[in-house]
Amino acid sequence: MLRVLLWFVAIGLSAVPLWILWRAGKKASSLDFRIMQNDSTLLGEDGIIINQMTGLPAGTIVTENANVMVMPTQRPQENGAAPEE
Repeated sequence: MLRVLLWFVAIGLSAVPLWILWRAGKKASSLDFRIMQNDSTLLGEDGIIINQMTGLPAGTIVTENANVMVMPTQRPQENGAAPEE
């Protein structure tokens, strides 16, 4: 009886890594298909990191590793004088 129980434990412990590998393979193949279909839901999906977008509109300029800084705009003075306080 103990021998049968140990066989079930061994089969169960072998099935878990096989299931993980199968699931990873299925996810990778569906990811390739979704990329080919330009699936826009990939942008907001957890566990997926977008490094570069290749399906951009014509004329788009891609700047690698650009730091975006938002600064207030300064209007130039017409006569070059400092603004009144």
